[in-house]
Amino acid sequence: MEVKEKIIEIIQSLNEDFDPDEETDIIEDGILDSFDIVNFIIEADEAFGVKIGVEEIVPENFGNVESIQKLIERLKNS
Repeated sequence: MEVKEKIIEIIQSLNEDFDPDEETDIIEDGILDSFDIVNFIIEADEAFGVKIGVEEIVPENFGNVESIQKLIERLKNS
């Protein structure tokens, strides 16, 4: 499974109303709240073998699927 597809799957497991085709801001539009972000990070750590540090938990990294994908790919390559 591609990184992007897995990100979408994790987000949809936390919020079944999430539509990846819409241009939504995951945080601003309330797709994921702070508790969901913590759960997302736990699942992403397991799924991708990356450690998302506290310093990475900023709106710029969690605005949309693409920004999350860039974060994960950067962490995987470091």
